[in-house]
Amino acid sequence: MSFAADLRQKATQLWHIQRVKGLARAQSGLGPHTLITVAEIACNDPACPGPATQITILGVDLIRRSFVIHRPVSDVTAADLCHPTT
Repeated sequence: MSFAADLRQKATQLWHIQRVKGLARAQSGLGPHTLITVAEIACNDPACPGPATQITILGVDLIRRSFVIHRPVSDVTAADLCHPTT
């Protein structure tokens, strides 16, 4: 893969990560002091054909909540965040 194509792929993935963070913050009504991380991880479930998206929320109460959506970060929608699978 060329440098430009690699850079474009990384920029696209980062854009989708930021988009999903925004969706998670909007869907749950979280304030600006809540830390949200989004990562694309390998899916170990045989029914999951590719990467999965892990969303971790660390609130001001210092309780960490984490869930996995069995689809790549680029395919995550607001509807996925309404009924996440754990």
